[in-house]
Amino acid sequence: MKKDLGIKLGKSFEFRGDIYKVFIFIVFLLLGFRMAYLQIIKKDKYNYLAQKNRVKLRKIEAERGNIYDSNGELIVTNTLGYRLVYLNQRHIDENQLKEMSEVTGYTEDYLQKRIKYGEIVPYTKENILIEDLDLGLAHKLMEKISDYPYLEVQSYSKRKYIYDTLAAHTVGYVKKITEKEYENLKDEGYSPRDIVGKTGVERIYDFQMKGKPGYDYIEVNALNKAQKIEKSKDPIQGYNLHLTLDMRLQKYMEKIFEEEKLTGSLIALDAQTGKVLTMVSYPTYSLTTFSSRISQEEWAEITNDPRKPLTNKSLAGEYPPGSVFKPFSAFSFFNNGLDPKTKIYDNGVYSIGKWSWKAWKKGGHGTVDFEKSIIESVNPYYYRFADEFGHESIVDVAGKFGYGKLTNIDVFGERSGILPNEKWKKKRFKQGWFKGDTIILSIGQGYLLATPLQVAVSYMGLANRGKAYVPHVVDYMENGKERVDIKPEVLYENNLPGWYYDALNKALINTVEKNNGTTKSLRTPGLRIAAKSGSAQNSRFDETHALVAGYFPADKQPKIIFTVLLEGAGGGGSVAGGVAKKFVDKYLEYYNEEMK
Repeated sequence: MKKDLGIKLGKSFEFRGDIYKVFIFIVFLLLGFRMAYLQIIKKDKYNYLAQKNRVKLRKIEAERGNIYDSNGELIVTNTLGYRLVYLNQRHIDENQLKEMSEVTGYTEDYLQKRIKYGEIVPYTKENILIEDLDLGLAHKLMEKISDYPYLEVQSYSKRKYIYDTLAAHTVGYVKKITEKEYENLKDEGYSPRDIVGKTGVERIYDFQMKGKPGYDYIEVNALNKAQKIEKSKDPIQGYNLHLTLDMRLQKYMEKIFEEEKLTGSLIALDAQTGKVLTMVSYPTYSLTTFSSRISQEEWAEITNDPRKPLTNKSLAGEYPPGSVFKPFSAFSFFNNGLDPKTKIYDNGVYSIGKWSWKAWKKGGHGTVDFEKSIIESVNPYYYRFADEFGHESIVDVAGKFGYGKLTNIDVFGERSGILPNEKWKKKRFKQGWFKGDTIILSIGQGYLLATPLQVAVSYMGLANRGKAYVPHVVDYMENGKERVDIKPEVLYENNLPGWYYDALNKALINTVEKNNGTTKSLRTPGLRIAAKSGSAQNSRFDETHALVAGYFPADKQPKIIFTVLLEGAGGGGSVAGGVAKKFVDKYLEYYNEEMK
């Protein structure tokens, strides 16, 4: 007989089975909750992620606005550019690397660095291998692209500068946005892939010209290759710019600078609106080169050129204005009670103690009043009255005519020059102001520096009897639907007595028309021109800078303001005046009817 051990096998197995059932139930319950959470609560999120893997967002760049001159001639437009894209992000395959090197001509080392460190486009994750692809290579690759499933040739809108070097400093060029620029502009809708204006009007009007991008939602396969476009949003084209520049005049005057091997600036403004008709800065440079990839050799050649072709000499070149500044010194003398008929005798030198300052004419100019001081550019006349009345009044008048201040022209890169005074000198040199500083300031030398554009704007004030407009090179913008005109804006307006301008206008006209005038090279039959020349000493050149500034017609409401500055060219009246005369003649050839 078997002994009863008290072990109840049946109930024990039932208990374990119950535990197992509860465990299975809990597991399926958790799975159910998880599925419900993922499929119901988080449905939108995971649907979005799934779609993101299947659908890529590709930005469609807006067509950048064209640029036209004042006659409606197209000077900047867009053309097709090409880039080579690597579709495997950062993954490097040695066989593919060798194939890419053979077909593109680039070294394996270069391509490997581009894959490893190059830019990857957001959303599509495409790696930009070669940004500005040579046209011939692009066509060659497109013919064979099926042999390289990891590559893609993409087209994009590329800037085309029809004249290339003409008015380059004014027009400006575009290039890919930098990290710093993106940080400053991202809140305005810019992306890390954008092309932006770097100089000229391309930069100032970049936002208006860039337009608004569109998008393609593209279905891709497992290899990230586009299959079809599911949805699109068309881009909005940017504004076209219509400039005030007449490219016929611009082309003619740049050719003069080239043929005569001149370095410097020529500016012509509409006296009643501030429109810039011509603005030469020479030597110039290639906009096409700078908007593309520039080689180290090209960069070195440009940056080592002593003529500094990248500097916009018209609005960023700062020079002593020389004798073209004398009208403003004279106005300060008038403010202090000087009668323009008052005469002094010039024996060729003005002395204070042991210090002496000479006239440019040996033996002096004899008996001199205000008019003769302008006609013959008599320095001792200005030495004497500057010494008598002091520098504060000169600085005050010059400031009212725009010296030491920006003109606010709509071209990037303007500088303000220097209008020195006692406070400025003490801060800059830790020195006081001396009588000699006042004397040379009165003839536009010393610490005084001005851009050719500032000189032009100051003469606009003289021509308009105290009123000048903000210079601008864009006349209006349009996008085919609406037009935005750039209206004249007053830059400054002075309330000086009318006889100041009467006396000066007569003197400036006689500077051209009298045989002893320093700007007689500007004489033009049937046209009254008012002008003043200058020769400014400088440390960089053996010869003085040559300047001339003026306006016409001078016997009625002036229409045109002009300024010429030539670096190290010598006499202002003969050399700069000769260049100005060529401009006047060419202008009359095109606009003679408007002058009547």
